[in-house]
Amino acid sequence: MSASIKLDCVVLDCPDPVGLARFYGELLGWKVDDPVGDPDDGGWVTLRNPDGGVHLAFQRDPDFKAPTWPSSERPQMLHLDLHVADYETHHRRALELGATVLQDQAATFTVYADPAGHPFCLCQNEI
Repeated sequence: MSASIKLDCVVLDCPDPVGLARFYGELLGWKVDDPVGDPDDGGWVTLRNPDGGVHLAFQRDPDFKAPTWPSSERPQMLHLDLHVADYETHHRRALELGATVLQDQAATFTVYADPAGHPFCLCQNEI
């Protein structure tokens, strides 16, 4: 059965798909595809994984409300774990690009919010 189905893409709702795609594109070093549909609209933007794995996409949700993690008022629906070999470099880069630290207590990972408020982790790990 696995040959007939494959996870292709993870899609994040956000108010600014182009801006969030640029954030993750810079962080990951991935290319931002042209927006789908009206290029001036930017309602859907895809980042292609250059290694051929799962892609990231971003779709406009004008009513988007960011998760309030770790509070459960508006819980996160998912988060991304990004494994990095050079934690300090990627930590600084994430902050320069607009991420904010949500939790920095673990020895092997830090939890951030992207510019739209989605939680993600940089995991200190050998790649």
